[in-house]
Amino acid sequence: MTFNPNVIRCLFVNAYNSFFAGRMLTESGLITQSNNCLRMGLESTWLGLILLKEPELGLQWAFGIAVDGAKKVLISLENPSEIRQRLPATARIKVEDRRDLYKALSDKSHTKLSSVTRFSMPPNSSPGDGFIDCIPMGGMRGEENIARILRPVETVLTFALAEIEDSLQQRLLDKDWVWNRVDLVDISEGGGGNDDGSFEPHVTSQGRPGADPMQAMALLNAIRHQRI
Repeated sequence: MTFNPNVIRCLFVNAYNSFFAGRMLTESGLITQSNNCLRMGLESTWLGLILLKEPELGLQWAFGIAVDGAKKVLISLENPSEIRQRLPATARIKVEDRRDLYKALSDKSHTKLSSVTRFSMPPNSSPGDGFIDCIPMGGMRGEENIARILRPVETVLTFALAEIEDSLQQRLLDKDWVWNRVDLVDISEGGGGNDDGSFEPHVTSQGRPGADPMQAMALLNAIRHQRI
């Protein structure tokens, strides 16, 4: 039996649908829900590329027919971290880059303070007068807000297209692209300076209570305004 890539095509269609859904949700101001879709789009893209590169594994995945070691591999592909590591690094993208991008999206789509709140400022006020508030029911509003929260969609989609370019040798982007780790701030919306003066974007607070930038802002806000 020969491997039929049309079976795997569904993974790339799912990736497209996930990115499309992420775009629509972002345009509606639903940034947390959008981040979850972007994460799913990356998973489908990475798995699709793996199975195209490994036709025998593609057949096993499509039909669920595998024994011994191959079965363990199929089970491992249910884990996003295993998917990221199995896909070889490229000239432009390292396995660590995939890890950081995925973790940043996970941090902003799982239920934690930074994914359910926003920092808001009254008109004509200073940052010190800002406050932490819920993401509004029905999503964020305003052209400036929507333009800002659309950046993660562009960052993730460009990353995914670059993955396809490098793996399948297909030109998809209009210009040459190089991954810049600082772009993670478009997703995490936080970061700080290193000892050498460079900027280090926040990636995740997983396993580090208190590392969520929004928690620090909430604490400062409570101290300044004497209320929680």
